[in-house]
Amino acid sequence: MTSITDTLTKYGFEPSTAELYVILANNGEMTVPQMMEKFEFSRASIYDSLNQLLTQDFVTYRKEGRVAYYKPVHPNKLFGLIEQKKRDITLLEEEMKDSIKTLVGAYNLSENKPGVRFFEGEEGFKEALYDSLGATETIYAYVDMDALQKYAGDVNREYVKKRQENGINKRLLVLDTPEARQYLKNQGSKATEFRFLPPNMKPFRTGMEIYDNKISYFTLREDNIVAVIVEDRDIYRFHRHIFEALWEMVGGKQKTTIGGGQESTTVFN
Repeated sequence: MTSITDTLTKYGFEPSTAELYVILANNGEMTVPQMMEKFEFSRASIYDSLNQLLTQDFVTYRKEGRVAYYKPVHPNKLFGLIEQKKRDITLLEEEMKDSIKTLVGAYNLSENKPGVRFFEGEEGFKEALYDSLGATETIYAYVDMDALQKYAGDVNREYVKKRQENGINKRLLVLDTPEARQYLKNQGSKATEFRFLPPNMKPFRTGMEIYDNKISYFTLREDNIVAVIVEDRDIYRFHRHIFEALWEMVGGKQKTTIGGGQESTTVFN
């Protein structure tokens, strides 16, 4: 049968701390010399264990003159360890799920199947976005500039700076809004070319990047940011052809580039 000290150890207690707690629970209020009579560890170990128990509020103490008396709180407080363990397990479960998703993507690539990687939150978005900093060709992207600046503006600004430093060109199709025009005008990137999608298109909260046989999807929401990278040659070609067709279609009216903070528009015939 599992002992109480073994159980407490499984819930995060150091072995010596678990043993001292059990001694206190069985004997009530005690001084350090009294503990030393029942505890096989050194005085230093006793004080280390007492400090841990005091920090977690499993023990209280009082002093009479120069003598300190230590007393355990009610054992019901140990129920809190169960709740903490549940939270830890839930967190570990989510981390394992994310790891499995990433490993499945890598495994599928090794089996010549489409590789898929999932990312969540701002840090996940950053990791997925920064993947394109290794692009060996022009990046093609659809962007809801308003949502990007609202939910991930700082990450994007740092990304743009690094992309420019790496000399990676980018073509953007963006929804035509006053905010998007102002942002692109102020950006001043010689490595960025963009064209506006008609303002009567339905607003979207999703971005996409197309590069190096990969497709990156970004869903930008206040409650959650999710990114997915799909690596597959045929899926990449399909989306690139769609992008190029739409690029030429809206480019029949205008082509807008940025350089040195100045906006210029050329009309196509």
